[in-house]
Amino acid sequence: MPKATALPVDPELAVSSESAVEPGHDRSAEPSTEMVRETATEEAQAPKTRGLLSFGSKPADPIQAAERRVRAAERQQKKRLRRETRRFTQAIRHARRRLLISVGAILLLLVFVIVGAFTPLMSVRDVQVEGAQAVNVEEVTAALQRFEGVPLALVDENEVLRSLEGFPLIQRFGVERIPPHTLLVRIEERVPAISLEQDGVFRQYDAAGVLVAESTEKPEGVPIGEGSLRTTSSPAFHAASKIVRDMPAELRSQLVSAKATSNQDVTFVLASGIEVFWGSADETQRKALLLQTMLEALEGRAVSHIDVSSTSAPIFK
Repeated sequence: MPKATALPVDPELAVSSESAVEPGHDRSAEPSTEMVRETATEEAQAPKTRGLLSFGSKPADPIQAAERRVRAAERQQKKRLRRETRRFTQAIRHARRRLLISVGAILLLLVFVIVGAFTPLMSVRDVQVEGAQAVNVEEVTAALQRFEGVPLALVDENEVLRSLEGFPLIQRFGVERIPPHTLLVRIEERVPAISLEQDGVFRQYDAAGVLVAESTEKPEGVPIGEGSLRTTSSPAFHAASKIVRDMPAELRSQLVSAKATSNQDVTFVLASGIEVFWGSADETQRKALLLQTMLEALEGRAVSHIDVSSTSAPIFK
């Protein structure tokens, strides 16, 4: 029968094994090496959790967190609501302020109108006349004195017209009320255009055929009408008088006589003796400027006739 051969054993391992095992100790109760390693790994992976729990903390309650979020949202909603309320009330205050200002201005204007119209606080005390040249200013002012004491707002322009009807030289007028007590009347006088002689009396008419003045002396700057111009209702008279009315005063003062057979062949004679064929009443301003230019250019020359009926082709001889 063969002998059993004993394997060599490391003395240190033998000692360790013997010293690690106590008599009567059950090795199966001790954790294995793998179990020890797994435990160590778990402890390394979750040290913080055990540490937090060691201080007595509890995990967060999701219901409480949701309630906190709801309360925060409610606070934000209240803040937004307060801001919107302040902005809305501020806009209302501004609108109310503008409304009060407008109402106040209207009331003030209404009071001003009532005071001016129905009380003597703004009645006429001073009457002024402007634009009078041939008309006597004192006579016109005296005719308007009837409005003294009348509230400015109640001065009737039709009544002013009736007061001025006795002055044929006044063609039109305008009324201006200047608070607190001034009534200003601006007048525009009729311009004598054609003078007609009859029985040694010179009667002056404006472009509308209204008798402006009459005298026994020949008027200066008002041409004597001849031919068809002696009838104030004729087309020739209306054309010639309109031309004279629209002429510059400097040129009008040189006119001596006027004649025409129709409204297309108006002719004037100047104080220098030059006869001017004007034609119709069209382009009066341009014809007047052309005639003045030609008179200046032809000064000193023997000229007896100038034709400005065509502004593009004037003729002189």
